[in-house]
Amino acid sequence: MLFKIVVISLLVFVIISLFTGFYFLMRDPSSSQRVTKALFLRVGLSLFIMLFLAIGIHFGWVLPHGFGQ
Repeated sequence: MLFKIVVISLLVFVIISLFTGFYFLMRDPSSSQRVTKALFLRVGLSLFIMLFLAIGIHFGWVLPHGFGQ
């Protein structure tokens, strides 16, 4: 259960970073680096989630399943 809470909270942070980057894209001047930082954070969090899920599958915290099982 804790694993799911961590993954869901990380996904929420990814969505917040996405909207933050969009806000900065619309409001900041063109020389600002905040858009780049927000999108870099989003990509980094997404990669961390994928790595975290791979580790969870490896250690048996998450059991992968397919459709129809």
